Amino acid sequence: MSDTIELSASMRRLIVYGILFYFALFAYATLAEDAMAMLVTEFAFGVIAVGIGAILYREADEPTSVVTGAAVCLIAGGILQFAHLVSGLVVIDLASTLLVYAGIGLYIYAAWNS
Repeated sequence: MSDTIELSASMRRLIVYGILFYFALFAYATLAEDAMAMLVTEFAFGVIAVGIGAILYREADEPTSVVTGAAVCLIAGGILQFAHLVSGLVVIDLASTLLVYAGIGLYIYAAWNS
């Protein structure tokens, strides 16, 4: 049983471009102190987390694998990011960030141990 997934080159590029777009937008919003750009950045964070989580979930071998855990954390983190945008509660933002970090950590763990 392998805990890694095989993605096509186009899917890998899409993920990389999405992450680069997020960081570029975040840098702009921070440096320009643009509130609207920061809202778009936070929305992009949720979209990217849910998107990558969905890809991982679809490609995971077993429902109890580490990759599935990573996918669930990323999807939940992305959904909580949208909840934060609606509610403005900092605690939801923190939970979202922690779940996304957990998802990234689980995926790195799976890739490291494959």
